[in-house]
Amino acid sequence: MDSREKVSIDKALTRLQNLCARQEKCVWDIMQKLKLWGINNEEAQKIVSMLVDEGFVDDRRYAQMFVREKSQLNKWGSIKIAAALRVKKINESIIKEALLELQPQFDRATLENIITTKANQVKAKSPSDLRAKLVRFGLSRGFELEHVVKTVDMVMKSNMTDEA
Repeated sequence: MDSREKVSIDKALTRLQNLCARQEKCVWDIMQKLKLWGINNEEAQKIVSMLVDEGFVDDRRYAQMFVREKSQLNKWGSIKIAAALRVKKINESIIKEALLELQPQFDRATLENIITTKANQVKAKSPSDLRAKLVRFGLSRGFELEHVVKTVDMVMKSNMTDEA
């Protein structure tokens, strides 16, 4: 379908019901799709309300799924996950509730795993250069500075004892 082609309200609702039955979507995703299809804002709000009432769209359910997926599959930290959910206009209380699902020990194990892997891949001129690169990498993945620094120091200390 050409994205400039206007879609009827009934056709849009049917398409979105099918889409939401296959894949979890948030209200923001649905609004973007409706805007792309040329549906005006008032009609879009009605469609979204119908989808929410029928249980096709639920931001809370979406946020919980998003947190699980991004933490386990993409190895993202809580800061990056929260930022991505904010971009999708998810309510702050829903974000906090969904992030409670992240277990701190899993978060730390993930961070240690990705830092160790990255340490073995990165070319650095000096230990301080390596440390800076690893800290930047950990932060870019959305982990807290304090945890990143501790993990990088632990991994570097471990690598030095392995080399000796």
